Amino acid sequence: MKNLYKATMYRIFKNIYFIGGCVIALVVTLAITGGFYTFPFLMEKNEEIRMVFVGAAMVLFFSMFPPLFINPDYADGCIRNRIIAGYSQKQVYVSHVLAQLSAMAIMFLCYLTGGIIGGASLNASSTPAILILFVGVMAYTVLTATAAFRLRKIITSMLTTMILFNLCFNMLLFGNAILSMLKDTAFRIGEVIYNINVLGQWFSLTGFADDGVNPGAGIQILLSLIVIVAALVWGMSGLDKRDLN
Repeated sequence: MKNLYKATMYRIFKNIYFIGGCVIALVVTLAITGGFYTFPFLMEKNEEIRMVFVGAAMVLFFSMFPPLFINPDYADGCIRNRIIAGYSQKQVYVSHVLAQLSAMAIMFLCYLTGGIIGGASLNASSTPAILILFVGVMAYTVLTATAAFRLRKIITSMLTTMILFNLCFNMLLFGNAILSMLKDTAFRIGEVIYNINVLGQWFSLTGFADDGVNPGAGIQILLSLIVIVAALVWGMSGLDKRDLN
């Protein structure tokens, strides 16, 4: 499987969408964090909050990139050739997930570099937020990569991942209003649903959300790990018995 991973990473490093995404991640984060270009509602926020705010763009990118990268492998017979060569579908799936996570980590590093150059500092208050965002985007990437691998057709998987992004966005839009009307047990359930969504976690880190919707770093990371496990279970389930026809 090591060779599968290396071959996939080689292709990612040559992919124009990924290269462009990394450049944009660095430049845009630098511009907004450093105040060279920003939104009016961010003017009074510190550099760390500005940097976190830009992080949502990576969620959008990894809604689109996995289908664009993975699904053509079905159309051109690449995955079938790997199966014929002796690899299992699980091995091919895991190599794609690991490659997408590596791509996400590289882009996150570009994003972080842009933020630091723009004036953000990694200190006791900002580092937990960065860690939560990293794990949250990682969980989302595993989910969208799994959807792309299981759904096979690029149109179907692209529609699915974009619907997922819009679902996350709408959960964010209405989440604070709904949570304000809930109390006790109902609120705790709503809080979990809000934070299992990567954009919910992101918004709670920006300082714009009500403090009550943030259950703490430990819970947020745990919820992201649950998403990763659930996505991997879905991805592995009956995979080697699947007919590639």
